[in-house]
Amino acid sequence: MRARAAAVVLAVAALALSACAPASRGDWRPPAWAPEVVRVTVPVPEIGAAADGSLGAGLVPLRVRSDAVGVQARVALLASGPTAEPFNTAVTQLVRGAIADRVAATATAYAPAASPVGSGLGERGCVAESTRRPAAELLADPAFGPAGGTGTTVVCGIVAAGGTMVGQRIRVVAGGPEGVRSDTTTTLYGDVASGETSAAEGLWAEGAAPVLEAHIVEALRRGAGALSRRPVEAGDEAQLAAVQAALATTVPSDGGFVITLAPGFTAPDLAALGAPPTTEPLEIFVPAEVAADLVSPLGARLLASAGEPYTGPVAAPAGARAVDCTLVPCVALTYDDGPSAHTTGILDDLAARDVAATFFAQGQNAQGYADTLARMTRDGHQLEGHTWNHPHLPQLTDAQIAAQIVDSTRALEVASGQDITAFRPPWGEFTPRVLAAAGMPAILWDVDTEDWAGPADDVLIARAVEQPRAGSIVLLHDVHPGTARTAGAVMDGLLDRGFELVTVRQLFGGQMPASGAWHRAP
Repeated sequence: MRARAAAVVLAVAALALSACAPASRGDWRPPAWAPEVVRVTVPVPEIGAAADGSLGAGLVPLRVRSDAVGVQARVALLASGPTAEPFNTAVTQLVRGAIADRVAATATAYAPAASPVGSGLGERGCVAESTRRPAAELLADPAFGPAGGTGTTVVCGIVAAGGTMVGQRIRVVAGGPEGVRSDTTTTLYGDVASGETSAAEGLWAEGAAPVLEAHIVEALRRGAGALSRRPVEAGDEAQLAAVQAALATTVPSDGGFVITLAPGFTAPDLAALGAPPTTEPLEIFVPAEVAADLVSPLGARLLASAGEPYTGPVAAPAGARAVDCTLVPCVALTYDDGPSAHTTGILDDLAARDVAATFFAQGQNAQGYADTLARMTRDGHQLEGHTWNHPHLPQLTDAQIAAQIVDSTRALEVASGQDITAFRPPWGEFTPRVLAAAGMPAILWDVDTEDWAGPADDVLIARAVEQPRAGSIVLLHDVHPGTARTAGAVMDGLLDRGFELVTVRQLFGGQMPASGAWHRAP
């Protein structure tokens, strides 16, 4: 009887409790995180040499090597004219800065000098992912580092090529007997339509870093297992400085920008979760819709160029570009006596290598080879006179000398559309009287290949490749089959030694001498 009464009491109590409980909701879910504004991602690959074709002929590779001061550099310049100069100046300043540091360290003056035959310097320009290689590896690799592995190397990677925007990452690694001494990276962007150029941090507006800082900490604390949805706690100056430094690493990615946080990043919210400072670089993706409110006008143009083909100005021919022969060793290949049936093949070899030469043509050949002379001008090569029909000028009267110069000048200018500003005296024969009567500077040579004598191909190649030094003028003739047959091998051999193949005008800094006789550049 008592047991039955107890059961009744329990049942009544249970009924009472159930009547007081709130009704359950089958659609209830715990509060969800708001979508991430930024996120940790993977490194953005560089465009690389194979894909540099997206720039067309918009890139000019540059390679500098000096064993005397211990530096080797690979960078890329723009070839599109005046609007490219700000970008090119910023790039070459980094190279010159690396050289200056080595000059100070070695107490050795820098002068451009060609390397020995077989140095392999014909391969130039940026190599994909070289800017990410371990510093010690770069210094030890002869394709990138200085001779002996101690000194400074400069490497590059193309990180943007769309619309009129180009971006290049340049890394400078300095080493010594004790190992790597310094390692710095600069990322440069240029708009070849306007000429505006800036380091990567210039892509962002003032005040972008604090905004990104909060988003980055929020993404990292979620990754560390945080459950709180309270606002991110403000960090200290070091935390903000780390984000500001990351802006200098900005590269475009599909749908936004990626910045790289250096190891050692921490924040109060992360420390509270027991998360230690980061030990590896962190790639942070900033979507375009977020970046759009934080970027500068240049950054906005870079965002807009994502995925577009490069549409920058068409590159100038090699002979029409600005070349700094105080930075790189230059040599001028010159061809006399033509044009002839062999000249077109030489022009083809020059075009295939995107290099320039100077032709000293006879006036009597102008009419028969007008198309060839016009092509020389279109291809950017320099054309100068070699008299009308190759006489011994010292044996002529002043009037006859003047006629040889004037008649050939008129004929060559009509056929080529190019101004004739200098001459080469046949056989190199001249006197002060000849120079006065000609009224033009005489351009001679300091390397005579004697191709006119018909040497064996290997002998001719060796003479043309081994003898030049920085500033040399090489004498060849585009009327001999052996010269035409070996032209490509001669060009390749000079490129292999690190030479830039330029016109005589470029060799003289872009301005021909006003008078006198010149065997080589000063």
